[in-house]
Amino acid sequence: MIVSASNKHLEQILFIERASFSKPWTEYHFKSDLNNKISVNWVFLKNDQAVGYLFGWHVMDEYHLNNIAVAEPFRGTGIGVHLLKNMELHLKEIEVKSVFLEVSSSNLPARKLYEKMSFLPKGERKDYYTKGDDAVLYTLEF
Repeated sequence: MIVSASNKHLEQILFIERASFSKPWTEYHFKSDLNNKISVNWVFLKNDQAVGYLFGWHVMDEYHLNNIAVAEPFRGTGIGVHLLKNMELHLKEIEVKSVFLEVSSSNLPARKLYEKMSFLPKGERKDYYTKGDDAVLYTLEF
């Protein structure tokens, strides 16, 4: 089940985040987004536990997907696809026209997922994450 993310999910989100990324968002980042009026965020619940999340900002007719992750035991089960489809349905309802994101060029599972979901690579940012770790910019147009 997908629901809006809230502070009650924060501990589980942080656990997933820290296990998923070498430079994870901090608790401050997530709290800021949960309290930001332009932030639109969801969690995927399994047995009342957050096992995946998607965070982003809605600005005018655009959405910037800032962060998405799925707990390791649940990767490859379609949770990321469900979160992205839920995002897409919601954004179409509120007449968002474009979704933007950046992802590490070396994160092949994420890139494969985005391309499966019709995101198109539109550019690159050299050394965006660290020296030698470029970002690939993706766009999804509705």
